[in-house]
Amino acid sequence: MTAITIRLVGENDDRLFKGIKIPYVDLKKEIQSVTHIPPKFQQLQLRGEDLPVVERPIQDIKFGEEIVVKHYLLESWRAYLLLCDSAKDIKKGKPERTKCAQRAIANSQKLEDSGFFEAYVNFVTVWTDTIGQMMRFVDRTRNAFEQSATKFFTKMFPNSTISFKPKQGGSRAGIVRHLPDLREMFAYRLLEHIGVGPVVFFPFYDASTYTHYIATKEVKEFKELDKLEDVVLQNKVVVEAYLLSLILGIRDLNEGNIGSTKEKALSIIDFYVPDTDNFLRRRMLDDLKNKSNFGGLGKANEILTEIGHEERMKIVKDALPHWSRIKSITSDIIGIEKSELREHGIKFGTATNDVENYLQDIKLNYDSICLAFQ
Repeated sequence: MTAITIRLVGENDDRLFKGIKIPYVDLKKEIQSVTHIPPKFQQLQLRGEDLPVVERPIQDIKFGEEIVVKHYLLESWRAYLLLCDSAKDIKKGKPERTKCAQRAIANSQKLEDSGFFEAYVNFVTVWTDTIGQMMRFVDRTRNAFEQSATKFFTKMFPNSTISFKPKQGGSRAGIVRHLPDLREMFAYRLLEHIGVGPVVFFPFYDASTYTHYIATKEVKEFKELDKLEDVVLQNKVVVEAYLLSLILGIRDLNEGNIGSTKEKALSIIDFYVPDTDNFLRRRMLDDLKNKSNFGGLGKANEILTEIGHEERMKIVKDALPHWSRIKSITSDIIGIEKSELREHGIKFGTATNDVENYLQDIKLNYDSICLAFQ
């Protein structure tokens, strides 16, 4: 084992992780723990050359030497930005702009699925702004959405008036373009059950076996994080949201998606579940104490960075008992909706259908952090 420095490149400023002690066989796992880049997407260089694919690639590395790390899809990010610029270029024809937007969306999905934005958190704000624009540019599902919502809510609220306003922003843009993810539906319902998320519904479109929606009830007197003036409450909201992001593996918890209710309790109103098959956290307590990769650039990340270990741990210790239902919850909380969707013919992907494994990882994460505070 030797101590080395890991240099993450790709952003405007490199990030250094010094004094990392790595057993030779655990190199890529250790790099993932500090950079958040999955092993299969790591590009590694030592002394200006690519590391060889052998069992012990750094056996002759000297103390303090640097391994340069970057995400394999870094060039795809740069291509994504160029495609976004082309799609927004009003001098180009509509067909060409649409094609560029579609290619940008495809690139974005590839980046998102690879954990790219967990490694390069400084790119999140730009991505959030641009992907919403691209998806709205090519969206043809608005009529389907309005038909589905009207039918669903008319049945629930007879004699009501239903109107629609355009979504103003956000990386999700209110559009689902892939097989429905039962894990995301489960996460929304789980947050509702532990009192951290709004009441949630899952309408679907009669004319499609792919299109479904996630609809949440408005949280009364909800205040977004960046509108909270109470510093103590701000810190509580951020730390609790960060803890749940670790336990559930949910992402996109920026200052517009988290906030406080009138009872001064955390409320998470929007997020997404990344496309991965492993949500276990190897170093939950260390991440809570030392990491601040949360929400990308912006208020949430700034606040978390400023909160010290002692205050973080106190907030976590106070919050955990309130979420104890996690220990006994089952996948039956979306059982009715899952049956309805299957009856309609809605199709699910093999991985996204695996709610049970996802729930098991959530419970293990929750148990591990509870155990650390006993």
